[in-house]
Amino acid sequence: MFEHSQGYISPNARIGKNVSIGLGTIIYDNVEIGDDSFIGPYCIIGEPSIDYYSNPNFSRKGTYIGNKCIIRSHSVIYNNIKIGNYCSTGHHTLIRENTKLGNNSNIGSFSEIFGSVSIGDFVRIHSRVGIGENSFIEDYVYIFPYVFITNDKYPPHGNLLTCHIKEYAQIFSHAVILPGLTIGKNSIVAAGALVTKDVGDERLVMGNPARDIKSVREIRNEEGQQVYPWKEFLKVYRGYPWQQQNENK
Repeated sequence: MFEHSQGYISPNARIGKNVSIGLGTIIYDNVEIGDDSFIGPYCIIGEPSIDYYSNPNFSRKGTYIGNKCIIRSHSVIYNNIKIGNYCSTGHHTLIRENTKLGNNSNIGSFSEIFGSVSIGDFVRIHSRVGIGENSFIEDYVYIFPYVFITNDKYPPHGNLLTCHIKEYAQIFSHAVILPGLTIGKNSIVAAGALVTKDVGDERLVMGNPARDIKSVREIRNEEGQQVYPWKEFLKVYRGYPWQQQNENK
C-alpha cells in the first residue's frame, strides 16, 4: 500500500513500468495502468458508481488504462472503464462507468462522458463536450468544442436511446444531436446545428433545425480545391495509420 497526505494508491492496483503519478492522485482497487503512462496531479482513477453508496457489498469492477496514456490533472475516471493505448485526456475530464475508449483517442478538458459509451480508435473529442449515455462513436470521428450528444427523448422518463456516430464524421462546435439518431460516415454537422433527423453518409447538414444542404464532396476551399471526405485529402496529420503507408510508398 502507498498512502500519504498527498495521495493514495490501493495495494490492489497494478501499476506498470515507468508510470508517473502526480501529487494528490487517488487510485482505487482493481485499477491497472499500463507502461509509460502519465497520471497528472489530483486525478481519481477507479471512482465507484452510484450503487457504492447504498450497497454494503459493492465491489469495484476493473479500470484499465493502456500503455503510454496521458491523464491530465483533476480528471476523474470511474470503475469499469477500458482505455486503450496512446490515449489522453485534457484537464478536469470526467469518464463515467461502463465506457470503452479505443486506441489513440483523445478527450478534451472539461468534457464529460456520461457512461455506457463506446468510443473507437483515433477519435478526437475536444473541450467541454457532453456525450450522453449509450452513445456509440466509431473510429476517426471529430467532435469539436461545446457539442452535446443527447439520449433521453422524453426526459425525465429515462428511456435512453443510442446515438450512433459513424466513422470519419465531423460534428462542429455548439451542435446538438437529439436522441436516437445516426450521423453518417464522412458526414459534417455544421456549427450550431440542431440535428433532429438522421444524417446520411457524406452529407452536410446545418441550421436549427438542421437541414440537408449538399454532399460534402461539393465543399471547396478558398483555392477551389476539394477537401472532403477529409481522409482522402489529409495525407499527413496526427500520425494516422495511412500516413505511414503513404510515406512508405
